[in-house]
Amino acid sequence: MKKVVFTLLFILPFGLMGHAQDFRLGITGGYNLNSPSAYESQSGFHGGIKGELGLPQVSKGLYLDFGVLLSSHGWKSPGYYVNGGYVNQNKPGISYEHKSNPYFLNIPIHIGYKFPVSRNMNMFVHAGPYFNIGLFGKLQEVQTVNKEKQSVVTTANNVFSSDILQRFDWGLGFRAGVEIVRHIQLAVGYDWGMKNINKNGVDCKNRTFVASCTYMF
Repeated sequence: MKKVVFTLLFILPFGLMGHAQDFRLGITGGYNLNSPSAYESQSGFHGGIKGELGLPQVSKGLYLDFGVLLSSHGWKSPGYYVNGGYVNQNKPGISYEHKSNPYFLNIPIHIGYKFPVSRNMNMFVHAGPYFNIGLFGKLQEVQTVNKEKQSVVTTANNVFSSDILQRFDWGLGFRAGVEIVRHIQLAVGYDWGMKNINKNGVDCKNRTFVASCTYMF
């Protein structure tokens, strides 16, 4: 049932394209800062295509915003010593940490509204659910001796097929920004992951700050 609902949500916006005159397509990309619960932040990126479907029959300025993006949501574990204690306690010795930068197929489906500011500028906000499908990403172990990095070992070539992370994720997202001359969009926002994607018991819900630039055709 979940797969059926997910498929319908994915194809609905594209199915409406052919019946809407107020449809636009664009390319988008930008910066991710993922700060998942129980782990440390990691920088990443996103990029792909997005669409806008105007809904003037409901309200002027209302629209459906959706996309298909490649998005990275990295994380890093706190460092730990083999003899106990943590790296931030400044104890000498050998420490270990694990880091990963998994990549997802990110599908946001948001409802938005545009507010005209001037002839060539609109402000906009949009919010709604997003769905992630895990694609690939390595897990690495970093060994540090007396605060100097010594070695990096890959412990898993794909975190989604190695029983480390759940392949499917979902959450809620929000964006706010400005549209210039109807083509250039600059936005910032935040995604709240609603699912613990860690298979090993540690709470890991994606929490991602996003900054993006989009060109609409």
